[in-house]
Amino acid sequence: MPFSHCGALIPRISDEPVVESAWERFLQDKPLGGEGVRKVVLSSWQRCRSEAVDPTKHAAPGAAAERVHQLQRQNRDLCDVAHPALESLREILRECGTLIMLCDSSGTILHLNGGTQVRSVGEEVNLATGGCWNEDVIGTNAIGTAIATGAAVQIHANEHFCLEVKRWTCAAAPIFDPFDHTLLGVVDVSGVKETLHGHTLGLVVAAAKQIECELGRRDVVLHERLLTRSIDNFIRYASDYVVLVDGRGRIVRSNGNAQSAQDMYDLRLPLQVGNQVLGLDLVLSEVDRARQRPEWLRPEWLHPVKDHEGTLGTMLVIPTGAGKRSAISLPKAVATPAGDDAFGDIIGESEVLKATKARARRIAPLDLPVLLLGETGAGKDLFARALHRAGHRADGPFVAVNCGALTRELLASELFGYVEGAFTGARRGGLPGKFEQAGGGTLFLDEIGEMPLDMQPHLLRVLQDGIVVRLGDIRERRVSVRLIAATNRDLRKEVTAGRFREDLYHRLCVVSLELPALRERPGDIEAITEHLNSKMACKYGCEPKQLEPAVQQALLSYGWPGNIRELQNVFEVMFALCEGNVIDTSLLPLVISQIAKNSFGISTSTSIPASSGRLQEMERKAILDAIANAHGNMTMAARTLGISRSTLYVKLAAIRAQPYDSSAGS
Repeated sequence: MPFSHCGALIPRISDEPVVESAWERFLQDKPLGGEGVRKVVLSSWQRCRSEAVDPTKHAAPGAAAERVHQLQRQNRDLCDVAHPALESLREILRECGTLIMLCDSSGTILHLNGGTQVRSVGEEVNLATGGCWNEDVIGTNAIGTAIATGAAVQIHANEHFCLEVKRWTCAAAPIFDPFDHTLLGVVDVSGVKETLHGHTLGLVVAAAKQIECELGRRDVVLHERLLTRSIDNFIRYASDYVVLVDGRGRIVRSNGNAQSAQDMYDLRLPLQVGNQVLGLDLVLSEVDRARQRPEWLRPEWLHPVKDHEGTLGTMLVIPTGAGKRSAISLPKAVATPAGDDAFGDIIGESEVLKATKARARRIAPLDLPVLLLGETGAGKDLFARALHRAGHRADGPFVAVNCGALTRELLASELFGYVEGAFTGARRGGLPGKFEQAGGGTLFLDEIGEMPLDMQPHLLRVLQDGIVVRLGDIRERRVSVRLIAATNRDLRKEVTAGRFREDLYHRLCVVSLELPALRERPGDIEAITEHLNSKMACKYGCEPKQLEPAVQQALLSYGWPGNIRELQNVFEVMFALCEGNVIDTSLLPLVISQIAKNSFGISTSTSIPASSGRLQEMERKAILDAIANAHGNMTMAARTLGISRSTLYVKLAAIRAQPYDSSAGS
């Protein structure tokens, strides 16, 4: 037997007697001399001896059915992607009497296809679903040897280490993660030794490459979605060390000073893209993730990244604050302003807001459906969350759905869930809907007025009976949630127009809460901007900015049709673009600066004769003079006038609402 064959990839039937003799001499620890055992086989035998593998072992060990199901769930993406490739192999090898298998990275068979007769023979050595074919438990075989070497391999007959497996021939190729190059699993074709064919190795290699390519394509799509959903947070936490990991816990991107984070917290975090962070693999259960999570990884640093299809990954935000904030001070800086007050996040002291919050506090413990009414951006989400925190279900989940942001089909699957096979693209195993996810807590349906008319009866049934049926299913699932709905539409008019069901309206509107627009409480604008200033300072890791008096006046004079959301967006843009410590008028949006010029275009120094005797004009002049002399500081102006700041805002709003007549009193 020439040594030139020892490095060959494909075994030869004619070598069987030589290999059998070599195996016997190897077990007796005798020199093999010139016998031509392939190098890959001899190296495997040597590993088997070092692991004390019993060559008389009858069959591979097997996993319990529950454990197999767990492994299949953990390798769900691999199984899904591999299915077409395995089906192609099955078609090609249909008449060959072989088994086609997919194994995980430990050599456990996850899926197996093949004819009844060859399956029956395979079960004798546990070449079946759940069988573990790692080298250290069943000796040399294509699955275990491919795992050990990280390369495709074909093992034939007497080349196997264990006696009972020598009647088999097999070819296997490893499947590597295209992102981080870790071993994911193995694709294998096995049959009785008479089925040996050289092309089998090429087929399994091609199948493995096909699986890797599809996994790579999926990774690109998922990572694009993950980055799209996370890009704002990279700006928001620009002063911290941020690590973005995907659903399998692999690092996709990082930003910030890693060395600073390591020095502050003694981190042992892998820094290279593709490395895995233990405890962040979303495929695992929460218990398993918590068990794996290293001690240095604090739960408050973890921020799930989600889109309409579910959780995409995790953003790990390690506070460094460019050296300006300590690890202890950061959580305090972003805590709820009013401590334990569920409504503390809702800023303002105007009478109308106080009355609204007082009504909300009375509503919160009632556990009744609530309909929030108000303009876009008026704070409906804030009130919904506050009602949840102040209610009896505060320990349960808060789940929000925007009914106006989803198509009818997506909204149905989002709310009610679906079973496997309910529609094209449905996830394996199905998915619970938002009603089920919110069980024991609160479901917030924003923009309820946008819900399609033909979906409304389904929602009504859930509200009446507390029963959900997933799409494509007949099983009824009982749910217990508190419903909070919100709309900027006049639902009574929608009912009259036939666009909204009257019975659903009455079911939703058991209790209503009308939220004031920002223009109805101008006295709160200054307090909100002060809150935003502190919030942005914490977010960007710097000191709060000073506002030029003209900027403050401009913010007060603008009508804010987009309400608090518009104010927050405008302020954050000005804060982020401000290069110094002072926000000046050059940073104001054009529409606001123009309206401010028109509103304050009156010369406050123009004298209005006292002899006019018109109290209204005298009050107007006094207010404008006080504001001008205080350089826009409304607190100082109110103190000068001897009135409260909220009263000053009300009077100022009344002044702006009336056109100024320069001829008054003449």
